[in-house]
Amino acid sequence: MGEVNLKGIDWVIVGGESGPKARLMKEEWAVNIKKQCDKAKVPFFFKQWGTWGADKVKRNKKANGRILQGKLWEAYPKVA
Repeated sequence: MGEVNLKGIDWVIVGGESGPKARLMKEEWAVNIKKQCDKAKVPFFFKQWGTWGADKVKRNKKANGRILQGKLWEAYPKVA
């Protein structure tokens, strides 16, 4: 998995696609970005799984939820 250049980035929001042509998002992709955010001290927000759940089952995005690795990730950048 690739590295993301987080220099100058204040906030990262990750989420899977929704809709009839949504593509699968692999959990390891989101976890990889989360780890990079932790290392760079950049707030990480996991928005949603989208149309495809963590279990790789296609369903309504609300049913798939927002839990990544058993937790809600809702960090926000500090207000200046």
